[in-house]
Amino acid sequence: MVRIFILFIFTIFLNSMFVFSQENQDTTLSNQDTTLSTEENTTITEDTTQTTETDPVKIEVSRIVKEVNSRSQEVDNIISSGEIKIKTPKVDETGDIEIHVKKKNDVWFKIEGPLGIDAAVAHFNRERFTFFDDLNDIVTTGSTTILNIGTLTKIRCTFDDMLNSFSGTVRISKGKKDELSMTEDGNMYVLSLKRGTITRKYWIDKDNYFVYKYIYLNKKGQILIQFEFSNFSNYGTSTYAKKVEIRRPKQNEYFRLTMENVSLNQSYLDFKVDYPYGDVRVRTWK
Repeated sequence: MVRIFILFIFTIFLNSMFVFSQENQDTTLSNQDTTLSTEENTTITEDTTQTTETDPVKIEVSRIVKEVNSRSQEVDNIISSGEIKIKTPKVDETGDIEIHVKKKNDVWFKIEGPLGIDAAVAHFNRERFTFFDDLNDIVTTGSTTILNIGTLTKIRCTFDDMLNSFSGTVRISKGKKDELSMTEDGNMYVLSLKRGTITRKYWIDKDNYFVYKYIYLNKKGQILIQFEFSNFSNYGTSTYAKKVEIRRPKQNEYFRLTMENVSLNQSYLDFKVDYPYGDVRVRTWK
C-alpha cells in the first residue's frame, strides 16, 4: 500500500510539470531568472587560449580555465545510472535515472518511478528537446531554453549547466568580454568571471583541477543557483563526480544526482526518445 501511494504521488508530480501553458510559465520568472536567461543562455565564442592577455591575474585565470577544460574533455560519451532527487516547496520525490551524455551537444535521460515504471524519457541538444511524459502520454518538443529546461526538470539552468551536471564534469565558459579575477581558498583556486550583472565563481582543486563548486551571483551578490560536485573518481588526468547537487536558495529548490554505475568514453550512445505515435498528445513550446 505504501509503495502504491508513493507511485501515486510521483505520478502527480510529473503531471504537474505540464499544467501551465508556456505563456503562463513566462510570468513565473523572477527578475533574477530573466537576467540569467538573457545573459547566460547564449553560445559563447571561446575564449581560453586565443585572447591575448597582459594582466598577470587574467593570464593565470586563463591558464586555469584551459587546464580545467582540457582535463574535463577527457571524459565523454558517458552512460550512467543511479538516483535522482527533486525537492521544492511543493515536491519531494526520488526516482531512478539512466543518463547518456555526449559533449558538447547531447543529454538523454530516462526516469523510472517506484516499481520500475517508466515515468519520463527526454533528449536535449543545444537547440531542441523532446520530452515524453510516459505516465500521461504527453510528448513535448521545443527550443532548449532556460525556461523550458526549468519547467521540465524543475531546475532553471542553461544547457551548459545541464551538460556539466549530467556529465559529472565541468567545462568553464569564458568569453572575451568577461571580467576576470581570482583568489585562493586553501587548496582551491576561486575564479570569478563577470558578464553583465551576473558573476560566476568556480572553486577548483589546485592539484587535479576538478571543479568542486560553482555559483551564479546577481549584482547584489546573492546566489541565484549553486552547483556542487563530490564523490570523485579518477579517469586519466581527469575526474568524474558521481554526486551532483544543485540548489536555488531563494526558491528553496534542490536537485541531486547520485550515480552508482558509470561507463565512460563509450563507442555508441543512443539518444532516441521512443513513444507510441498516434497514441500520445504532442505539443510544441517556443
